[in-house]
Amino acid sequence: MNFKDLRYFQKLSEKKSFSETAKFFQVSQPTITYALKRLESEYGVMLVERKSYANSLQLTPAGTQLQQHIQRILHEDQLISHDLRRIKSRQIKVGLPPIITNYLFPKVFSTLRREKLLSTIEPIVNGSHKLEQLLQTGQLDISLLGSTSLPQDPNLSYQIIRAHQFKLIASIDHHFKMPLNITDLAQEDFILLDEQSVHQQVFQYFTQKYQVVPNVIYQTSEYRLLLDLVKQNQGISFITETAILGEGGIQQLPIPNLQLPPFYLLLVYRNSSLPDPQLQKLIDIFSTIPFL
Repeated sequence: MNFKDLRYFQKLSEKKSFSETAKFFQVSQPTITYALKRLESEYGVMLVERKSYANSLQLTPAGTQLQQHIQRILHEDQLISHDLRRIKSRQIKVGLPPIITNYLFPKVFSTLRREKLLSTIEPIVNGSHKLEQLLQTGQLDISLLGSTSLPQDPNLSYQIIRAHQFKLIASIDHHFKMPLNITDLAQEDFILLDEQSVHQQVFQYFTQKYQVVPNVIYQTSEYRLLLDLVKQNQGISFITETAILGEGGIQQLPIPNLQLPPFYLLLVYRNSSLPDPQLQKLIDIFSTIPFL
């Protein structure tokens, strides 16, 4: 099997044009044509039907079936390259979402140092959604993630490290009339984490479930900035308790019968990655964090 032919066919199925595919790879058009002929000869079936206009084509049913297999084959080839790079370099690319990292990393730092793992970690900092994508494509070896649901991808394994709750928060200098009801929050200014965060999804669930129309005055990707603004009494907010444990200057707002999804702190890695001793140590350390 010629991987180059598979890549040519994958792009050909996308471009629907021999000339555009050749241009993409910076090769001659006959190069693409011969790659197609080799595949059709190997499998004994016609893979494309040529159209009469603009050098275009469409896939046959066999071509469509082959294209689906090629996607998986090339994806596995990409994962092989990343996994062998990790083993060769002895470097582990670790996804680190800021809120979870600031909460968990201090709990394992001394253990990572003692096990001489700190120098093997190549940190990749981003939001959980982006980190999960990088993990699936092999650009990460392992990742901490925050999510309101457990991973459904059969190619991923995970460990639940904690299950935290979302909280409504305000400055300790902000005084409320008690008991506080959800409808009272419609009068407040909200500062939120932006759409890159799972908080947006949960906040929308909150507003729809309880029919609250909040006045959102500012959104940010920086949770430390959000907490600082709340402490300065610039507005109230909505955030996982992971971000506020041990944080001064902030009060949690007591809302009776408030029901929201949990916030799972997860350690996630691919099933196909055979854990070498270093990677296995890392998994074991994060999977056994004591409750402090």
